[in-house]
Parts: sequence; C-alpha cells; structure tokens
Amino acid sequence: MRVQVSIETGDSGTVITDLYRWLRQDDQLRRHAEVRLLPPRQTGGFMNAVEIIELVVGQGVAVANFAVAYAVWRQGRAATAPVTITVGEASVTVTDGSEEAIRRIVDLLQSERDR
Repeated sequence: MRVQVSIETGDSGTVITDLYRWLRQDDQLRRHAEVRLLPPRQTGGFMNAVEIIELVVGQGVAVANFAVAYAVWRQGRAATAPVTITVGEASVTVTDGSEEAIRRIVDLLQSERDR
C-alpha cells in the first residue's frame, strides 16, 4: 500500500524534512515500510508547494508503527502546518498528535488496506 504524507510548506520545507528524518530514524517503521521524500509539487499559489513523503507499507504492523511515530513526532513539536495522509482516493488531515488524530489515521490506513 502506498501512503502519501503531505504538508503545504509555503516557502519553507523544514517541517516535512523534519518529519521525513524522524520517520527514517524510527527502527520499527523502517523494518516494515519504505520511506522516501518525493520532489515538491507546486500548488495554486506562487510560493506554495506541497512536500510529500511516500511510505510503501507491506504489513499491517507498519500502520500502527506509522501512527505512533507520527504522534511522537507531533507531540515534540510546536504547532506546525496540518498534515494530510492520503491512500488512493481517501485522505485525512490532522493538526496534532491527539488520540483522535491517531485514530483517524489508523482508521484510514486499515480501511484502505482491507480493500
């Protein structure tokens, strides 16, 4: 399953780079998923670009590992831009590392994995 994690960065890609590095350093996630940073994609605005991390997930355990890694990363940061997780045609946007946000991520990934 291909999972895309995107953040609209404005004029700075530091948030997505920080998340990418965090995910790459997570041993549990790396064991069950391939993580890569895709080239930025321009959006409607002149300065805005969408930065995308792509995860190729092969096992159900990677779903939980990604959700936990995201939650820990988010809780350790000051407020940042919303993060959108997309699988196929479905997506969810989260703004924090709360239990509700994590549940929404896991629900999205599990429903798409079960298709």
